[in-house]
Amino acid sequence: MNKILMTLMTAILANWSAGAEAADPLKHLQWDKRPLLLFAKSRSFAPLDKQVDLLRDYRPDLEDRDMIVLSTTGSQETSAAIGYVSINRGTARQLRKAYNPELKGLTVILIGKDGSEKARWQKVVNPQEIFNLVDSMPVRQDELRQQVETQ
Repeated sequence: MNKILMTLMTAILANWSAGAEAADPLKHLQWDKRPLLLFAKSRSFAPLDKQVDLLRDYRPDLEDRDMIVLSTTGSQETSAAIGYVSINRGTARQLRKAYNPELKGLTVILIGKDGSEKARWQKVVNPQEIFNLVDSMPVRQDELRQQVETQ
């Protein structure tokens, strides 16, 4: 009886965990990366191009803060614009549903390492503004302290 109960409990927990992952397509990044989500109406949208170009100039700063940039445009799948991360098919739909971005313009959303939304902009954002916000977060402060202690 106990063996059957344990098998059933294991199956239930595995299904619950898989369901939670499907509900949050960024779950696998939690406590490892800070995603910066870019939503735009199409792949050839000038504000999106400008935002990505600005961020590319700060690639080392993004890497130092464990940030990746993900782009979701029109009906296209989500892709990594800066940094590498595996992304499952269907992520774009899940992200649109979870974050409800502006449909006609650019939406930039910063997600913290804890998986929660930290900031949202409806325009091209100066990367330094994003970095200042990240650097003020408690998790980032802890990371900086640990870097100093290990030097």
